[in-house]
Amino acid sequence: MYRKAHPLFLICNTPTHVGSGSELGVVDLPIQRERHTGFPKFEASSLKGSLREAFERSGADEITIHRVFGYDDDAASEKVRPHFKDNAQFAGAIGFTDARLLLFPIKSMKGVFAWITCKRVLKQFQSDMQLVNPDFKIVELDGDHLKEETYLFSSQSKVREGDSVILEEYTFRVSNELNGLVGINGVNFPDWLAKKLFNDDGSYWSEKIKKDIVVLPDNDFKDFVNLSTEVITRTKIDNTTGTVAQGALFNEEYLPSESILYSLVLTAPEFKKENRLSEEDVSSFFSKNLPSVIQIGANATLGKGIVTTKIVSL
Repeated sequence: MYRKAHPLFLICNTPTHVGSGSELGVVDLPIQRERHTGFPKFEASSLKGSLREAFERSGADEITIHRVFGYDDDAASEKVRPHFKDNAQFAGAIGFTDARLLLFPIKSMKGVFAWITCKRVLKQFQSDMQLVNPDFKIVELDGDHLKEETYLFSSQSKVREGDSVILEEYTFRVSNELNGLVGINGVNFPDWLAKKLFNDDGSYWSEKIKKDIVVLPDNDFKDFVNLSTEVITRTKIDNTTGTVAQGALFNEEYLPSESILYSLVLTAPEFKKENRLSEEDVSSFFSKNLPSVIQIGANATLGKGIVTTKIVSL
C-alpha cells in the first residue's frame, strides 16, 4: 500500500507523442487521451518506463533502481543479478498516476500564446493535490464562484485585448478576473505555479505563467485540446526513385511544446522483510536522482518528447 505521494510536473520542451497505436481516422497515429473527457494524457506505464530509463542513464545506483522500480532481469547486469537471485519476484516500491493535462498552449493574437485551462481541469487538479495535502484548495472553484465563462488571473495579462482574448480565430469575452482567491495558504494560483515550476525567478516563463493563464468554459477547452494539437505528416523517400515509398505516408499527432501536465509519485516500503527501504527512503532516492530533463514517447532521434521534470512539495 502506498503511503506517500508527491506531485510531479512535466513541461514539454518539444512536441511530444505518447501514442495510443494506430487508428482508422484522419490521424494515423494519435496521442493518448482520457476515454471519458478526450483530454490528452500520458499513461502511467509510459511515464514510469521513461523515468526508469532516465534513471538508468543518470548514473544512479543500479541495485537501488531495481529495488525501487521493480526487478527487471532483462535489464539487470551481472553485478545486479546475484543481489536478487533468491528474491527476484517482487513489486516495485514506487508508482505513478497517469499524467493529466493542466495547461495547454494556444496561439493568441496578443502575447504570442496563452495557457488555457478550465473549471473541470482545475477541479480535478485540486482533487489530486488533496491526496497529497488535504489543505490544498482552490477557493473560487467552490460554490457558484466560477461559471461557464472566460476568466483571467491577472489584470496585467498580455494576451488580453480590451475586454476579450483572441485565441486562434476565436474571440472570448473576459467575464472577470480571479484575483487572490485561488491557491494554497492564500497564494494566487499562478503565483504558486510560478514558484513551484520556475522558482519565481523573474524569468520570462515565471512572469508569463503569472499573467497569461486563461480559464475557458469546459466545452471550449475540450474543443481546443482535441482540435489544436500538432499533426505532422511524415513520409519516407525511396532511395532508388527519389519519391515517396509505397505506403510510407502517415500523419502523427503531437502534444505541443509548453504543454504542462502533472502526475503523482506514490511511494511505499520495499517489498521484503529485512533491510528494506522505507517509503521515505524511496521518496528521497527518487527526488535526489530525478533527471531535470527526460525523453518520453516516440521519435527520440527527431528531438521529440524532451520534457522538463519538477517534483514539488505541498
